[in-house]
Amino acid sequence: MADAPEMVLNRALAQLLHASGLAVYQPTGKASELGIRLDGVMPTSINEFTLLTPLRPVPEGRADMVWRTQIYTRRKGGVAAARAWGADLRAVLDQKEYVPNVLGIGWAWEFSATDFDPDSQGRAAVAATYYFRGRRP
Repeated sequence: MADAPEMVLNRALAQLLHASGLAVYQPTGKASELGIRLDGVMPTSINEFTLLTPLRPVPEGRADMVWRTQIYTRRKGGVAAARAWGADLRAVLDQKEYVPNVLGIGWAWEFSATDFDPDSQGRAAVAATYYFRGRRP
């Protein structure tokens, strides 16, 4: 059985974040520092990690679809470190054509973002929701 389109998008995003030096994508194996998970639960024992959560896509007309993913990352070093990571993410994804090159995506943009203060272990976070205008499967 083929992967759901949302997971195809998240896998492409993980590969893009890996290639951009924002995280480490290992399709198989144990979660590690700077790692990425395509969906599921954020590991609590790892300080720096990124979670990609697929959101329900929104149909747009007869042939198009807006695919959506929330990107949540946790970083050591306070809010400034998390914000810097979010800025680097924007440089890779926001207002870009054909990024990532799956699902007929023609345009990507940041829809929303918020910063989180450090937790009791000094890990700040940022959550950003990105939209990707593409084609229906």
